[in-house]
Amino acid sequence: MGKIKTVEIVVRGDIVEKNLILKLANRLKESNLRADFSSSVTVPPFLKAVERRYPSLAVLYGTVDIEDLFQFKALVESLCCDEECAIISFEEL
Repeated sequence: MGKIKTVEIVVRGDIVEKNLILKLANRLKESNLRADFSSSVTVPPFLKAVERRYPSLAVLYGTVDIEDLFQFKALVESLCCDEECAIISFEEL
C-alpha cells in the first residue's frame, strides 16, 4: 500500500432497513480497492422511526490508499444513490 488517507463519511437514510453497511462492505470487497472502513449507526427510537419513516445516520471512517481515494468516493456515492440515501459530508481527515 502507498500513502493512506483517512476519510469521514456521514450518510443519512434508511441505513438499517436497507442494510447499507453490509452492501458497502460487499461492493468494497468486489472492487479490489485498497480500502477499509468502520462504522457507527445512530437510529432514532426504532419503533417510531419505522412507523414514521425517520432516517438513520451513519458515520463511516475509512482508510483508503491515496491512489484509490476517488474510486472509493465514487463507490460510496453510487451505493447511496442506488439506496436513496444522502451523503451529508465526505471529508479527508
